[in-house]
Amino acid sequence: MKIFKPIILILIIGLTLGCKDLIRDYELDTNPDQLSNIKLLDYIEQGKDSTLTLYAEAIRYAGLTDEIAAGSRTRVVPTNNAIRAVLSKAGVAKISDLSVNVVRDLFSYLYMDGAFRSIDLTIDQTIEGATGSGNILYLSRVATSADKYRMLVNNSTLLATEPIEVIRQDYLFMDGVAHVVDLFPISQKKVKPTDSIPDNVDYSLAKKDTIWVKEDSHTYFANKTANYDASINQLVSRTGQLRQTLFKFDLPPIAYLDELTSAKLNFFVNLINGSNFIPNCGIFAVNNEWQAKTVNWNNMPAFGAQVSNGNLVLDWNGIDITGFIQKVYSAKEKQLSLGLQLLNGSNVTSSSVQIRNIEANKGGFKAFISLMGGMPTALKLVGIKPLQLAGKTAAPLTKEHISFAADGGQYQYSDNNIIYSLHVLPANGTLTKYGLPMQLYTRFTQQELASGAIKYVRNQEGNDQIQLKVFDYIGGVYPEIASIPVM
Repeated sequence: MKIFKPIILILIIGLTLGCKDLIRDYELDTNPDQLSNIKLLDYIEQGKDSTLTLYAEAIRYAGLTDEIAAGSRTRVVPTNNAIRAVLSKAGVAKISDLSVNVVRDLFSYLYMDGAFRSIDLTIDQTIEGATGSGNILYLSRVATSADKYRMLVNNSTLLATEPIEVIRQDYLFMDGVAHVVDLFPISQKKVKPTDSIPDNVDYSLAKKDTIWVKEDSHTYFANKTANYDASINQLVSRTGQLRQTLFKFDLPPIAYLDELTSAKLNFFVNLINGSNFIPNCGIFAVNNEWQAKTVNWNNMPAFGAQVSNGNLVLDWNGIDITGFIQKVYSAKEKQLSLGLQLLNGSNVTSSSVQIRNIEANKGGFKAFISLMGGMPTALKLVGIKPLQLAGKTAAPLTKEHISFAADGGQYQYSDNNIIYSLHVLPANGTLTKYGLPMQLYTRFTQQELASGAIKYVRNQEGNDQIQLKVFDYIGGVYPEIASIPVM
């Protein structure tokens, strides 16, 4: 019996200390009174959470310091990683590379009136809050087998995006509540996707080109000095096992850049691992300073702006990169390199993707970029009306300002099948799509116009023009540039 008394005592002490830690963690997560004497931005700027510094920087830069602290508000706080991902999509490296008004509009979506913690909501309850951007932010409480107080952001059937899990929640500061997320929330309403192209479209008059991959390889985080030039290309997102794939292309001249209707990166996926795993592959711009025979994790080019993304299947995959190809050709580039990485699957056991390389089947599965020029379209201009800001810094661009249509026939020219491309960047403002700055040649549909997804954000005083190229879904191109005055 003497043998067991010390063991029992140690167990009791261990359990007591463990319970204290659990209580401390629970208090921090659900009722952190120790934070009630400090404001959110002060907490971050005093070095209490180094993962949120870009949020504080953005709020200060945008002049939103007072707005997020007014009254008692709920703030959704993206991590540095989430904000860097948004900057990458916008094609910039720093918050200050964007205009103050663009950042203000983007981050105004992340707060709403009322201090809502998980304990303030019932299970499966969703709070809908108006935000400074004019869009609705959704905050929900859900129950899992392990936790009955989990919070989700934008868990709504009205949105096209997946619900975002709150990774740290219920922080009660002097100026309201904060919930931390690792993905940046945007208000992207569901719209009907563009229809598939019918089989009977005659493309005999359309100009076409194929650009074959010149070099390909992949890199592996767990073996940073190894070169995999002769190995099958792979994608893995699991921690410690990251694998990324690189493609390089020589760019031949093309004569139909302005009327390019389609550019797709095509590659063959021969294996997908992971239970019920549907890989989402991001396509990123990288520089051309690498060679397939020598590249490894240590010396590979850094991934730049995200160009596109798409879900992968076991077969040939074609991911649209039309706008990016137009941008690269406009810059007179002679070569193009793309980096591929998985955007999901980090928590899926054994998740991975294999992509055929140049050597497979004597080149029969090597990647390529397919290009196609335009044809005449049946689209006709319905009308153009100036966009009036009326003293505001931002206003939605809608069908009231520009609209196209076509007479009935064998093809469906509904709003989801009428496509606009940003042809020239505005001189005094920024066009945004779901709050994110649009780069040159970014595309959107007339249905997205109708849903309020597109905004003009003024950067400086002065009238402006929004210049758009107009396409239909089967490859037809309207012959003139559509120009909307901004006043």
